[in-house]
Amino acid sequence: MSTKFNSFEEIDDQLKILSLKREINKERVKLKFGDLKTHLYPMNILKGLDGKLTRILVPLVFTRLLKRKSS
Repeated sequence: MSTKFNSFEEIDDQLKILSLKREINKERVKLKFGDLKTHLYPMNILKGLDGKLTRILVPLVFTRLLKRKSS
């Protein structure tokens, strides 16, 4: 990427913009890392699995119970 600048002021402005973009990206990474940490707490993991486990286990339990009653 080659950009032609007409003055040192344009270069300084572009450097300031790039610096601010870098700071914004750092803050985004910090926020995402914080979100990741909260999602990885054991209680949050269990809460997330709770719905999935019930969707899987409830039909299994009912089918097993029905099989036992019919036998």
